Amino acid sequence: MSSSRRDFFKKVLGTGAVVAGLPACAPDIDPSPVLDVPAPGEDGIVSLVVPRYPDLSRTGGSVTLRFPGGSGQENLLVVHPEENTYAVLSATCTHVGCPMGFDGKEAVCPCHLSKFSITGQVTNAPATVPLKVYVATYNAGTQVLSIALKSGDTTFPSVVNGTLTLTFDQFPALRDVGGVVSGRPTGYGKTVFIFKLEDGTYSAVDSVCTHTQCEVGFEASIDGLLCPCHASTFTKTGTVTQGPATLDLKKFTVAENASGVVVTIT
Repeated sequence: MSSSRRDFFKKVLGTGAVVAGLPACAPDIDPSPVLDVPAPGEDGIVSLVVPRYPDLSRTGGSVTLRFPGGSGQENLLVVHPEENTYAVLSATCTHVGCPMGFDGKEAVCPCHLSKFSITGQVTNAPATVPLKVYVATYNAGTQVLSIALKSGDTTFPSVVNGTLTLTFDQFPALRDVGGVVSGRPTGYGKTVFIFKLEDGTYSAVDSVCTHTQCEVGFEASIDGLLCPCHASTFTKTGTVTQGPATLDLKKFTVAENASGVVVTIT
């Protein structure tokens, strides 16, 4: 392992990140250089003037964007595979949570050589879960790369003034006990689950697993939420029921009215 690679892992581990099972004999593939950036603003847009960052401006280059602790934003891997082409992915491998590198064409995990395409899909095991991909736009004239952290599904309602409104007409499953609706609202940028519980009340929880920030999914066989990366499980109210996660999912306040439910997104 090169000294730069060793120093990088020490730096990342010093932030409290989980990096498990790093083999001493792993090939000498370095994680991408770290670039500390301010917390994103209310609009969720991060803009980079690419020529300012030599590690990113060269074709085949990459950087890891690290946000301040407490911002709630995961590290991002920004890659430059071709001229005027950029991609932004989660910087944490979905296998055991190692920080990602880039070989000029694919994102590579230095720990166990999992590989991912620039669209986030797994191309080489042992990882089986894709990396999250963020919307990014590059302006060749200004050489500014804009990353939209809060972009969402066009078919799902957006967050407006801090609230997400779901009507019964549009989401009839919310009328019925046991009903579930999920989607990624623009203005938040992460998937949210909304459940109608057995007692007739509602629950809304974030999808980001508190272990290594993989996205959980609803699993009918356990009537709860399951993380596909490391099999942590959570109830429909977000309570962790099986590790390795030890913290509950983020919860949101839900109010019902005559036409639907309103989720307060914070």
